[in-house]
Amino acid sequence: MSGSPAQLTAGPRTASGCVIMICFALTVLSYIRILATVVQIRSAASRRQAFSTCSSHLGMVLLFYGTGSSTYMRPTTRYSPLEGRLAAVFYSILIPTLNPLIYSLRNQDMKRALWKLYLQVPY
Repeated sequence: MSGSPAQLTAGPRTASGCVIMICFALTVLSYIRILATVVQIRSAASRRQAFSTCSSHLGMVLLFYGTGSSTYMRPTTRYSPLEGRLAAVFYSILIPTLNPLIYSLRNQDMKRALWKLYLQVPY
């Protein structure tokens, strides 16, 4: 096994990048089907509820895939350990922390409680 470190890591990085892109493409295809189904809903209130559910989930999916693709699809010549650590923190701490918050914002009681809290904070 001879070759530069960039050549030795190119295979696994390419494979993981392909896996990420295939999963992302399947997710996009499923969202296209969901969107086509939601558009056919006759009731405006039901359509709004469906779009609300889909938008919060889509936001989390985009954060998840965005971080993963930026990590695994970055050229090896531009690798920075600081960027790697930042992506790892974002991927493993920030996204799981935001997940319950984003989904709980769909709850009307939670929105009212946060609004009251916001009004109590002095500027």
